[in-house]
Amino acid sequence: MHYFGGLYDRTDRHHLFLLSGGLAFSLFVCILPMTLIIFWLLGKFLNSAEVELQIVTLIDTVIPYDTYAQFVKEIIFDRVKEVVEYRNIAGWVGIIGLFFAASGFASSLRTVLNKIYGTDIDINIFLGKLRDFLVIIIIVLVFLALILVLPILDFLVSFAQTTPYLQFFNKPIFHRFFTASFSFFVMVLIFAVLYKFMPTENIRKRSVLLGAMWASIFWVAAKILFGMYLSSFTTFSRIYGAYALGIVVAFWIYYTSAVFILGAEIGKLFDERISLKIAKKAKFSNDSDSE
Repeated sequence: MHYFGGLYDRTDRHHLFLLSGGLAFSLFVCILPMTLIIFWLLGKFLNSAEVELQIVTLIDTVIPYDTYAQFVKEIIFDRVKEVVEYRNIAGWVGIIGLFFAASGFASSLRTVLNKIYGTDIDINIFLGKLRDFLVIIIIVLVFLALILVLPILDFLVSFAQTTPYLQFFNKPIFHRFFTASFSFFVMVLIFAVLYKFMPTENIRKRSVLLGAMWASIFWVAAKILFGMYLSSFTTFSRIYGAYALGIVVAFWIYYTSAVFILGAEIGKLFDERISLKIAKKAKFSNDSDSE
């Protein structure tokens, strides 16, 4: 009852749907500059095909519907060639502009999480912008780590396909389970990192993990249900026509923003409950000592 009542109260006071809309809009504005930065920076050290593979993998994970994910890929990769071509002084000037554009999303995340965690304390504009730039660099490093990890996963998959006594793993049900598990793990990692490092005031690690897990559960469940809706109701594209792709992508980013906020609220509620238990134990201990 603590969580249901508390979650209803907090989402009402914090205007869940309004914050979700603002966060989704910020992501729409910043996602293209962020992707171009990843290509520009990692493209200086790695094969651009490897970087492109990671972008494709992330898009397929975050937007888990082939047709609509392809729509996003076309928008992003239309601009990638321009970024790769311009690596001179003009390119440096452009990349600085991209850093400022992409950092806006980090600022939005910090503002939303500060509101949820109940703190009005914020760092000054200069330090805040430096912190946002650091977040962008960390994202680039995460992509670099994925580039090193994914070949290992590819090897394990190919090993299972060529090994006779592991053939039962090639059944579709195991493929779906692996895809869902991978998506869940990636989203837990993303949510947990954002909950822990983005706000000015931090909460306990187990509270962060609980909130990230619940947000990921909501996200994976919606992915399955919404996928069933899209595959069952063929009139969806007939109603919206050429706008169907954009509408689905916009809805999915909005929903992802909403579950991100819900997960943060759950984590904060859990953290408050832990603090309350600790306070009660401390009070009981003090009362016992006084007697």
